[in-house]
Amino acid sequence: MAEKIAVIGVGGWGQNHARVVAILRSIDLIKDVVVMDINEKRAKLIAKLYGHSWTTNFDNVLHDEDIDGVIISSPTKIHYIQTKQALEAGKHVLVEKPMTETFSQAKELVEIARENNRILMTGFLLRYSPAVQFVKKMYTENKLGHVLVVYSKRTNPWPARKYDVGVVRDLAIHDIDLSRFIFSAKPKKAFAYGGKLKHDYEDFANIFLEFISKNNDIFQTIIETSWVTPYKFRRLEITTTECVVSLDLVEHTVTIFRSTGIFTPRLEKKEPLLEEDKNFVLAIDGKEKPLVTGEDGAIALMVCEKILSSMETKDVVTIPEINFL
Repeated sequence: MAEKIAVIGVGGWGQNHARVVAILRSIDLIKDVVVMDINEKRAKLIAKLYGHSWTTNFDNVLHDEDIDGVIISSPTKIHYIQTKQALEAGKHVLVEKPMTETFSQAKELVEIARENNRILMTGFLLRYSPAVQFVKKMYTENKLGHVLVVYSKRTNPWPARKYDVGVVRDLAIHDIDLSRFIFSAKPKKAFAYGGKLKHDYEDFANIFLEFISKNNDIFQTIIETSWVTPYKFRRLEITTTECVVSLDLVEHTVTIFRSTGIFTPRLEKKEPLLEEDKNFVLAIDGKEKPLVTGEDGAIALMVCEKILSSMETKDVVTIPEINFL
């Protein structure tokens, strides 16, 4: 059992982490939880709501020897320094995506985690979706056929909170990771078009990526992503030589279209975020391996940088293969 988990930043998405770690504590996977936020009123509120202790001082977290793991959901611009300090203080870390502002920062954190023998995970919670898990299993068992194209529609109305990254590193990064994860694929090329309508960062983008899978399928992933559409979509469609698979990543359902008919498998209901945090806690205890690593976060961030470069140059950009020692 993990002795104590800290959740850093509970002004936005971190509130959900505070909620699910309370569930993990209730099933005896965690002994204690502390939430940390620079806003004292907010820290107290979330702590009271879920029965946690609280602090406004990050140094208190670093110096608390009972804390085994830290979940960082603070603004992106401080992910790097907080993760670095936590790893060097001997804490295991789950950091929200994007794990840092730049690939070079992310790569450094991977090296620091290895030097300190600490777990470093990135918040790609959709790997834990029952829909994604089902489709990955189908592909691994050679039940999908030759993959031709993956299409993602990931759009939102304008977000209420102010973002410190654009749609590429906030939204599209999920689909970059899913293409790698489901097909054990490597990204090879990127081309993208996008722009700014209401924000300092890009708020819409159309992205074309080329991947090669472990089965040597060369396929394209097409990502449509924006903050300027009137409705929230989270949909992934996979076209193969044997079927078309549609994943609803809001409801976490799968529909399979074949020549013999349309099939909708019955999947077990699971909350991806709960499964992610559970995996983190069990990895700390040595009972599971992390489903997402710091390396995964760094590679996805490097692809994002190539996409942004393509948007600027209007050219196809080659994506180098990254090898972590």
